[in-house]
Amino acid sequence: MKTPRGADYDFAGKDIDDPKTLGNSAGIGLRKEDTELKTKIDKAIADIIKNGTYQKIEKKYFDFDVYGS
Repeated sequence: MKTPRGADYDFAGKDIDDPKTLGNSAGIGLRKEDTELKTKIDKAIADIIKNGTYQKIEKKYFDFDVYGS
């Protein structure tokens, strides 16, 4: 939103902050039976955190810690 491509966009509404319902982190919606897909997503996220790719992407697109830590 801080680039020319994002100039026409803005956040709307209040921040959603309900740890009882949403927990304290990010999430991806999957069907309960998609256990193999969940395993692959978990590994992919762990890999990009470990090799620094996640931090590079986060720094490029966000000016805050996406995980809120």
